[in-house]
Amino acid sequence: MIATHNAHKVSEFQALLAIPGLEVEPLPPGLPDAPETGATFLENAQMKAQFYAEYVSDLVLSDDSGLEVPLLGGEPGIYSARYAGAHGDDVANNQKVIARLHEQGVTQADAAFVCALAVCRNGQLLASVEGRVNGRVFDDVRGQSGFGYDPLFQPEGASRRFGEMSTSEKAQYSHRALAVQLLRQRQKEWLGE
Repeated sequence: MIATHNAHKVSEFQALLAIPGLEVEPLPPGLPDAPETGATFLENAQMKAQFYAEYVSDLVLSDDSGLEVPLLGGEPGIYSARYAGAHGDDVANNQKVIARLHEQGVTQADAAFVCALAVCRNGQLLASVEGRVNGRVFDDVRGQSGFGYDPLFQPEGASRRFGEMSTSEKAQYSHRALAVQLLRQRQKEWLGE
């Protein structure tokens, strides 16, 4: 179970976690929201995985991910999904990043996308990892692909933003793909193989 109801995240994990015999499903409907009171992406991912592992008998993979802009004091950071107030309002969140860049008198800045992953079963934490990709954020939206801050973020070594990339192209650079790769290296710990 992927600890989310976000269809974009579920489909991205289905593509990235192509392990034979492993079915990737979203959480069942009706579960309460997990607490996200950690100070880091890793703490939040671990909390969510342990929380939902109390409700389902399958492996639970949780992620906590977001954008960090050092010029903005690390914002939006762990508050990435609810940066502008409402959880998951991508347009408002992007507009707030752009406004914050303009407050600093810039049109672009160094940034990093971070993805922490944690796997639990029966409340026991089996593995956790963190992937980070550096790049830049810009003050204009480009592309219709992806979600979140993808239209603002261009990873190092790429000529286009995540929002302009296909899913397979984004996977060559993405923080989530890197975190999954790190998790797959520890597959024996959490999948028992």
